[in-house]
Amino acid sequence: MIDTFLLAFIPLFVAFDVLGLLPLYIKFTMSMNRKQKSRLLRDSLITAFVISLIFVVIGNHVMTYLGISMKDFLIAGGIVIFITAVKDLIAGHGKPEDSELIGIVPLGVPLLAGPAVLATSIIIWKEYPIYYYLISLILNIVICWVVLHFSGIFLKVLGPRVIEALSKVMGLIVASIAIMFIRRGIEGF
Repeated sequence: MIDTFLLAFIPLFVAFDVLGLLPLYIKFTMSMNRKQKSRLLRDSLITAFVISLIFVVIGNHVMTYLGISMKDFLIAGGIVIFITAVKDLIAGHGKPEDSELIGIVPLGVPLLAGPAVLATSIIIWKEYPIYYYLISLILNIVICWVVLHFSGIFLKVLGPRVIEALSKVMGLIVASIAIMFIRRGIEGF
């Protein structure tokens, strides 16, 4: 049971890539006071949670209606996740314009709930019991809150270079999971 749960939790944890987002979050919030940071964090996490849930419910119905099989989605999702991971490894994340809405766009979507999280969510939703996905999503949102809420401490303890290195390692893991999805999709034919 715990093994099955971890198979649902770990890919979603890696897809959220909160350690990869940490340097960007620190840049976004450097000039903000505590209240502004708290609001930004709340907005981004609620957005990521709601978009992920809506996407798995509606995405499943759309896939069924269009006749898209899980094998098709594994291959397509794997390709999108791989491209996203490689792009982030090479170029990193861009910085948005200053706005009251950066907690929603780009932090909530697409940086937290981006293509990797959405594709991984659909795959987990279809392959494992629904409650595994819901618990995994909630735990990952909580982990994101902890890491981003205490971002100043992480920066002081680890330093910017270690955080950037961890971001690159997470990108490699995301790319590896993407290849696994593609392989599983191809093996299914």
